Amino acid sequence: MADIERQFVHLARLAMENRSDDAIMLIRKALSGLSKRRPDLQTDISYLLGRVSGNGMVRAVSDPLPVDLDSRLELLRRDYSPSLDVEPIWSPSLGVVFKEIISERAPQSKLHELGVEPTKSLLFRGLPGTGKTLAARWLARELSYPLFTLDLSAVMSSFLGRTGNNLRVVLDYARLSQVVLLLDEFDAIAKRRDDDSEIGELKRLVTVILQEIESWPSHSLLIAATNHPDLLDPAVWRRFDRTIEFPLPTKKEIEALLSRIIPPEQLNTVPLSLVKDLFSGRSFADVTRTVSAARRSAIVRNQPFLNSLLEIVAEDHKSGNRKSKLSLAAIMNKTGLSQRQIAAFTGLSRDTIRSHFASTETAPSNVDT
Repeated sequence: MADIERQFVHLARLAMENRSDDAIMLIRKALSGLSKRRPDLQTDISYLLGRVSGNGMVRAVSDPLPVDLDSRLELLRRDYSPSLDVEPIWSPSLGVVFKEIISERAPQSKLHELGVEPTKSLLFRGLPGTGKTLAARWLARELSYPLFTLDLSAVMSSFLGRTGNNLRVVLDYARLSQVVLLLDEFDAIAKRRDDDSEIGELKRLVTVILQEIESWPSHSLLIAATNHPDLLDPAVWRRFDRTIEFPLPTKKEIEALLSRIIPPEQLNTVPLSLVKDLFSGRSFADVTRTVSAARRSAIVRNQPFLNSLLEIVAEDHKSGNRKSKLSLAAIMNKTGLSQRQIAAFTGLSRDTIRSHFASTETAPSNVDT
């Protein structure tokens, strides 16, 4: 066993002489040796090792953010206390996964007792608007960690070699603090290296990313999100601890979201069991944007919220095919609209609507004469 008193005296001397780099080297060496003798301290030791680097001591979360040398733009967006306008709605499987991730980092976690590291890196994949960014904010809030988000427009430089340097600076900065780091639009910086259209600089980015993911410290949580998983380099997938799929919401989940984002005074006028069908195949973000637009329109035009909602949904279907318009017409019919109103909303002729209802044996709820 190393002479701890002698090491302490040596460390004190280095600290008093402001030789921080040498002090860090001594700390890392001592901790690495200790981890072999005391596996029960592995989690704490991993945390401490992640808080030091060859470039300096532990970084405070409030330290100035790194900037691009040319534009002087900050490379990260920092949110000390992430908040949510609306509580997210998870599928049952997603809810279980996220609760596990939170539990892994609890002080009383069995992982902590046994010296097993918690999940350090996550790859979120799914269509736009399915909740990937929202999930990162939720995890940061639940963990009481600041949320750092990579500013892709600032990181990507027109100068060869600068983008890779910017990315490394960002990752080095974030790994020294207890944070959630979100790399959104991950496919822009981790593209397949067999893509002949990409220059060598972008291919080198992938190598940088692979190295950083593998060595990411356990006291922080790295999250990458992509809308285009097919563009990612195959080697990237193996580096993340967990890959999480974000599906489009089910009708039940859409109905739950509508009940949260439509004001109580308007809920009584909206048949959610029918309106949810208007958003089949749409993302959470699409639903939220449409409801917000309908609320604004209803206020400005002084008309019922449901009318505004149906108008906006119908406008989205204007460029659709005949089948999608007829499906929309069937839903509108169930809400009590007349054929005249349905025709105005959908752009279908009243004869088409009448014949469609007749062929499907769906009696119009309000037949115009």
